[in-house]
Amino acid sequence: MISAANSITSEKVEQATRLLKENGLDTWLILTREGTDPALPLLVGIRSVHKAAIFIRSNGEHIALTSVSDKGSYESTNLFKKVLVYEAGMEGAFLKLFEEVQPQRLALNISESDHLCDGLTQGLYVWLENVIGKERLAGMEASSESVLKKLRSVKTAGELQNIQKAIAYTTDIFDEVFKNITCGMTELEIGQLFVNEMGKRGVTNGLGHPNDPPLVCIVRKGLAHRKPADHQTEPGDIVIIDFSLRYKHYVSDIARTCYFLKPGEKQAPVEIQRAFDTAIDAITASIKALVPGKEGYEVDAVGRQVIEDGGYPTIRHSVGHQIGCATHDGGTILGPKRVPKRPEVERIIEVGEIYAIEPTVIQDNGLPCILVEENVLVTENGPAILSKRQTELVLIPAEGK
Repeated sequence: MISAANSITSEKVEQATRLLKENGLDTWLILTREGTDPALPLLVGIRSVHKAAIFIRSNGEHIALTSVSDKGSYESTNLFKKVLVYEAGMEGAFLKLFEEVQPQRLALNISESDHLCDGLTQGLYVWLENVIGKERLAGMEASSESVLKKLRSVKTAGELQNIQKAIAYTTDIFDEVFKNITCGMTELEIGQLFVNEMGKRGVTNGLGHPNDPPLVCIVRKGLAHRKPADHQTEPGDIVIIDFSLRYKHYVSDIARTCYFLKPGEKQAPVEIQRAFDTAIDAITASIKALVPGKEGYEVDAVGRQVIEDGGYPTIRHSVGHQIGCATHDGGTILGPKRVPKRPEVERIIEVGEIYAIEPTVIQDNGLPCILVEENVLVTENGPAILSKRQTELVLIPAEGK
């Protein structure tokens, strides 16, 4: 019986095989030791302890060369035609295998700009040069970046299923927590509500340590990527909660904003409601613009324009980014053009990518700030919203009401 995890890695290896053919590469070599390469969990789903060489081949006949103690882990993936072992140094066994494979165009995980595609360490690259020869390697090597970017960005059916489950847990936990937040709670206490709900469901935080709380910010105490503090909520406070949840190695990234009513208030003040409505309008416009073939900056411009037209400062970050195995999962971002150009993120939107959309109202000096974030899949038929949208400001009753 193939496990769900093995099913996803099988999907990713099949996807990698197709991408190698599309890019004119016959062999992709991943050299790793002690789990050094970030591509390994995505592609193989295990952490290799000792030095290993993984040959992903365009003909589908994939091979792993590993230590005796790691052999069982590689065999359990059911991804390889052969799992070979070495008992002492790997050099001799590697060179013999390399001569059998006879790569013509050899993809290596090297990149000048993207850390997620730059998993081959300098030491292992020098080792490879010494084993097969510097000139021979120079004549066949190529970067795997074009393959690895798309492999990480374009989700398979199994990946999408796990991300959808992570998103469902996230919105469910938000709903439960908002029932239990009361005025006077601290950021830490609100964060602990999320930790408790994650524990009940057997899931973990997707950003940071598994049992960390999400980002919880009372706006008057400063909006930043910081851990919750012992700041106490008061009537009239805006609180922003940014929550990433991990389910079976895949994550969500969803943010919500709530307002603590003052005694006698039935709704938020006009200036707060207007800031919230502007953020929601910007999200709606950004989602509508999220179609395959556009460049990321084009979607960013749409959301950014709505925020600016509302009379608010321009967004200090990108309108959106991709999610997947990580909360910020590389590939195309929905951000403005920069000089110099950033080839690792300024790219084309493609079918199968999932974006966290977050055009934000950010102001200083205690003025209203609003962050709402939704997760959206790019499809051939337009954007598909995966999260249950927040379209109304969450109102927390005044203490004692």
